[in-house]
Amino acid sequence: MLYTGHGDGGFTRLIGGAALPKCDRRLEAIGALDEAQAHLGLARALLHATAWNPAISRVQADLRLLMAELAAPETPDAFLDGAHLARLEAELRAWDTPFRGFVTPGEGVGSAHLHVARAVIRRAERQVVGLAQAGETLSPLVITYLNRLSSWLFALAFQVDAGEADTVHISLTSVA
Repeated sequence: MLYTGHGDGGFTRLIGGAALPKCDRRLEAIGALDEAQAHLGLARALLHATAWNPAISRVQADLRLLMAELAAPETPDAFLDGAHLARLEAELRAWDTPFRGFVTPGEGVGSAHLHVARAVIRRAERQVVGLAQAGETLSPLVITYLNRLSSWLFALAFQVDAGEADTVHISLTSVA
């Protein structure tokens, strides 16, 4: 059955059984990761059968691990490990995308969705930092991974746009 009715009272159960109000900050962070994963799925579908699809699928799997980690605060072991972070960093180095200023998304639909996913990941990162500052138990790797992932998504969107029309860049000096 696709529904249980248990959440009808405005509460969601975490892994381990604790019930939280659906507006809890932990659930907001999990929801943001779920939203980012959906945008990545849309980008992957729009970039159908490209070389980027396996990398996007791996990140979607990482996001499922992050959601599980946030939903299991009493679990002593982290779901995500340093290998996940190392893979993102290695891909960032391989892409060697220089930061030339802020990008106006919209050169392509796939890259635009990658930028939306990046913005949602930034929101999730802010929410997770808030949880950590409130004294919630979190692996420090979660914040680092989310920070790196937003850079990864920026770089991937740049890579996807590389073969399309010129991307509009706003240099940091022209904003002043």
